[in-house]
Amino acid sequence: MHPGQSGGAMQNLPLATPPLLPPSAPIAPTKTDRRNRATLKLLFIAALVLLLQWPLHWVNALQQERRETRGSGGIPAASAAVGAGRVAPSVAKVGRAVPADGAFEAYRMVERALKHSVLVLALVFAAFFLFETLAGLRLHAVHYGLVGAAMCLFYLALLALGEVFEPGVAYVGAAVASSALVMLYSVAILKSRVRAAVIGALLAGVHGVLFVVLQLEYYALLAGTGALFAALAAVMFFTRHIDWHAQDAGGPEVAT
Repeated sequence: MHPGQSGGAMQNLPLATPPLLPPSAPIAPTKTDRRNRATLKLLFIAALVLLLQWPLHWVNALQQERRETRGSGGIPAASAAVGAGRVAPSVAKVGRAVPADGAFEAYRMVERALKHSVLVLALVFAAFFLFETLAGLRLHAVHYGLVGAAMCLFYLALLALGEVFEPGVAYVGAAVASSALVMLYSVAILKSRVRAAVIGALLAGVHGVLFVVLQLEYYALLAGTGALFAALAAVMFFTRHIDWHAQDAGGPEVAT
């Protein structure tokens, strides 16, 4: 056979295809990865609430420092002016030397609001955890951290606005600013405007109840206890059909 013909014949031979390998099976999560996933998330939320007490402690220390600075800087000057007869007592009371009663009331509101910070943070984080569980979402630790940071800014804004406006106006302004920040961020991480609206309604309810509790003198404990019962009842109602064993195993919840 001619060399050219043999080369042409070899070119016409079908190319050998490599043997097809069986598709690789997805790597199943290990037993350690699947065990107690929901429980570990709850433990993380509890640890985050405790961790956020550090910046809130700084806010409380700041309000105490500013209260002492205003008090020590205003009282002597006003007393001297009143004693000399140059300024009337009513003018000295509201003058620049003595801090207005509204400013001290704002400091007191910040101090009392910080005492309920654990409850407020726990309720908001519980709502995100329920959305994550019921809607099958996966929220990262960074998401919870940023939401917690926005909640902490509420107390700092309450302190800052309380030195300029009346306590009620300062509370509303701080609550609206913090809630709007959390709600707009929830649109992205919860992937739904309806869910973000629910978070906004929850924040409005929490801040509203907290404002009522702060205004009460003798019934604050009773009102706070009632709010806790209502919050716990809501959590029990919305989670009554969740199969927590399936959640711990990383599988879908089973509703009955």
